[in-house]
Amino acid sequence: MDQHKRLLRPPEEPGSPAGRLRLIVLLPAALLLLLAAAGICREAGTIRLLYTGAALGGLYVLALLARLLAPQGGRLWLALLFVGAVALRAAFALKWTVWPHGEYLTGWNLALELSRAGVGEWSGLIQNAGAAGVAAQAVYESLLLRLFGPTLAAVQIPGAVWSGVGCLLTALIGEKLTGSRLAGLIAGGMLAFCPTLLFSAGVLTVMPLYTALLLAGVWLLLCRPCPGAWLNHALAGGAWGLGQLLLPGLPIPLGAAVLWLLITLPGRNRDKTLAARIGALAAGFFGVWLVLGGLLWLLTGVGPLAGLALSWEGSLRQLAGKLRTQFASYDYSWARLDRGIPLRDKIIDNVMHPLLQSYALGLLLLALWGTLSKVKQAGRRELLPYALLLAGVAAAAVTAADPITNGWVLPLLAIWGAAPVGQLAEWTLLMAAPEGGKGRKKAPPLPMPLWVVKLVVSVAVYAIMLALVLIFFTGNGVFIYEAF
Repeated sequence: MDQHKRLLRPPEEPGSPAGRLRLIVLLPAALLLLLAAAGICREAGTIRLLYTGAALGGLYVLALLARLLAPQGGRLWLALLFVGAVALRAAFALKWTVWPHGEYLTGWNLALELSRAGVGEWSGLIQNAGAAGVAAQAVYESLLLRLFGPTLAAVQIPGAVWSGVGCLLTALIGEKLTGSRLAGLIAGGMLAFCPTLLFSAGVLTVMPLYTALLLAGVWLLLCRPCPGAWLNHALAGGAWGLGQLLLPGLPIPLGAAVLWLLITLPGRNRDKTLAARIGALAAGFFGVWLVLGGLLWLLTGVGPLAGLALSWEGSLRQLAGKLRTQFASYDYSWARLDRGIPLRDKIIDNVMHPLLQSYALGLLLLALWGTLSKVKQAGRRELLPYALLLAGVAAAAVTAADPITNGWVLPLLAIWGAAPVGQLAEWTLLMAAPEGGKGRKKAPPLPMPLWVVKLVVSVAVYAIMLALVLIFFTGNGVFIYEAF
């Protein structure tokens, strides 16, 4: 992993302005992650030994397999990650059908009507349906229906592809922020196998596309794949502007960019290109948002702010409830509404909620670990995802955001938690390495904490093996009971 450190810029000195101000972002984010984890723990029926152990063990095994099979990372593994993520989501979308309900049913019916009608009829259809808030989503779905036919799969399969793009971008961003291709691959894998996203793959929503656009903006700002900083900023603003148009009820990107720039502004007095990059970001955002929003208004009579509904509650308890729904509940009820064969009913009744919440709990705890480890060494670029999280808190507090929109948080958790779980895998391999022997390379000496853990684990394993032998040879284990 050390050979990939060159991918990461060295962090700012502790005395630098960005170094002094990083606590303003990291500590509130850590507190939010802690409260979200506590919110999951207090949910009835969530913490079950079997499913919680399976979810946490799955995260650990995933990192261990990545460390063993792809220690150097590589572009081939990224391609396999993308293909595998898309295939998994497509399989769940087709085999675990989620029929639209409530507002989603209204949007689906409207999309069907728009796909069959002429463009001149769109305004009247949307007005009669009273669905101005989902007009942009309905237009997007109607275009897919025109291309692929009037079936649920026409929307679900492209959603699976966008979700796969999100996994790929998560891996690339994680690689940039950690300096390790392996850590980036682990982050993408944690998101690819996330059961929350798998079981909700059939939900008819623009959330996968919105998340991909959000991550694309972060990738452009941090990785800068295009020549010229202003071009990367303009493209990032355009991606965020399109996402804002599709989901106006969650105004995250622009607020996050403003927060990030304000916090990291001190110490940039010599950065002569800062004003140009800020202007390019704003121009890209407002250019795409206003131009496409104006086109949407001409075609449908609905403006780009139609879905933005302010919902401020005076009660602190109600506000805390909204935040808990957005950042602590990852079990989407839409994936549990439609019952079917007995096996599906059993999964819905006994498995889905504890499994989904336990996996999300593991992501939150790993993300908390990764966040606290950055308190003394976070660089300017590493603060952007945390600014996204804090902007999402503000958006959830002042808008009537749908609970399913918290899907954009999961990639951030995977990015922050990849390095800690990768470190666990590295420690495991260190403890499992042979200390000597003929024909074996001598392993480096273990640090004292790992040596103690290895000793405790070894004693426990030998004790269990001895107990099993005694039970086997004494029939029912009477010898063991009498010995104590």
